[in-house]
Amino acid sequence: MQRNLYVNTSTELQTLSYILRSISAGKSEGQIVERLDGNRKLIKIWVETLQQIGFIAKNSFNKLVTTPDGENYLKFDLHR
Repeated sequence: MQRNLYVNTSTELQTLSYILRSISAGKSEGQIVERLDGNRKLIKIWVETLQQIGFIAKNSFNKLVTTPDGENYLKFDLHR
């Protein structure tokens, strides 16, 4: 398996921003895990963190979506 350069060179804030942008774009957790070197445990921790700070939530279809606070963060995210 080829290692993903993004994971090796990114900071925690860049990873968090990438996950938030991906969820905002409608990507699933599985798609995000695949992009970030298959590290499901790490993605789960970041998703839980984003939920706890109120940037993402699950909608009525049990799908992760970005909250208004998360969208506001994305407007000013310097790590894009």
